[in-house]
Amino acid sequence: MVDIRIYISTLVAVLVFFGLGVLVGIGVTREPKAEQLYLRIERQLQKYREETAKELQKRDEQIRQLEREILSMQLKLKGSEQFIEKIAPVLVKDSLKFRNIALVSLTPELDGALTEKIRYFLQKAGANVPFKASFNPEAISQAEQRVWQEVATEIGLVVQGVSDEVIRSAVWKRIALAIRFGNSQDCWKVLNKFGWATVSGEVQTPIGSSVLLCSNQSPRDEQQIKAIDISFLQALRSAGVRVVVASKTETGSEVLFPYQVSNFPTIDHVDTPLGLLSLVAVLIGHQDHYGFNDSARRPFPEPEWFMQTQKPEIPKMSQ
Repeated sequence: MVDIRIYISTLVAVLVFFGLGVLVGIGVTREPKAEQLYLRIERQLQKYREETAKELQKRDEQIRQLEREILSMQLKLKGSEQFIEKIAPVLVKDSLKFRNIALVSLTPELDGALTEKIRYFLQKAGANVPFKASFNPEAISQAEQRVWQEVATEIGLVVQGVSDEVIRSAVWKRIALAIRFGNSQDCWKVLNKFGWATVSGEVQTPIGSSVLLCSNQSPRDEQQIKAIDISFLQALRSAGVRVVVASKTETGSEVLFPYQVSNFPTIDHVDTPLGLLSLVAVLIGHQDHYGFNDSARRPFPEPEWFMQTQKPEIPKMSQ
């Protein structure tokens, strides 16, 4: 009689060897396919790397070409600006003859280099720039009504029984009249005393036009601009002063937008030769929004405008 354990042992051995055979068979049949798949992936990756390298090389060459074109355009633009800068004073000669123009800034830190550049160009156009004034909008906006009453009283206004709004409006009108018709230094001394403004120059000279320089910093509070800037400019306009608002090239269009909405002419590139020409154009009567920002309506004035203001001398005929 055969022991049952022999059958079981034999069956187990058969199953074990069968399993080993299956595993060996799987390994033998799959290894080539895995190797082929790996090689195919490697070839595709290599092809992708080569194509990417070619595209990057092509892109780099395009960038270098664009840089060369930009550099060439910058050189041409610089040459054009230098030409305009040299010819502009001749173009605007005597366009502003006998005009008194004040430079005003609604920022405590006046850009000295810019104001000097504007003053020099206006003088080349025949204008006189008797004084420069710089207001402090933060000090003005933070002033309590009691301070407004004190300022009004010291500049000669009656404040008893008058509303706060009327007092503020009257203060701006008095300042505008002091600019328009010339005033003793008392008004400016009061403003300087309260930290509202500083002024340098001959403030007794009557002013016919005023250039308001905007700060090139981040946009100020809209309510502050409306309460101070717009109120001041409207008072100047009511007093008969021609007003233009100007800013530097890097200033965003949002800075000039509140003034444009209030129908004041603007220039967003006053630090350039074209901007200075635009400034003179506004001051002789061609009011618009000049510059290259989105809110501008024309980049520069027409040359004919300046030629019309210049009356050539007619030579006398010899007898």
